[in-house]
Amino acid sequence: MTTGDRRFTPEVATGLPPGERPMVAVVRAIRGHEDDLAAAITTLTAAVPREPGCREFRSYRDAADPAAFPPYEIHADTDAFRTHLATAHVARFFTEPARHSTADAGALTQLVELPAP
Repeated sequence: MTTGDRRFTPEVATGLPPGERPMVAVVRAIRGHEDDLAAAITTLTAAVPREPGCREFRSYRDAADPAAFPPYEIHADTDAFRTHLATAHVARFFTEPARHSTADAGALTQLVELPAP
């Protein structure tokens, strides 16, 4: 989804190692839209864990900054993440940041786990 110069559907990074796809984003609400964004994230949080490839999906609100929401998610692999991005609930969710946040797809950080010694 794209609105003006903001793109909400993230690109799936290339060259990722095989295995689980962990990621985090910091989605910041527009002042006065904090509860609207929290409600949208809560709705998404109810749907995503039902996806077959979802290993974990947790949503948080920054204790020191109630306008910041850093959802954390892990998908089974890159294909599961692509499937996640194509779901109807994610498409509906991407309309909410357009109305209630300053974030776009750039808020998402795809992570690579560091090996434990």
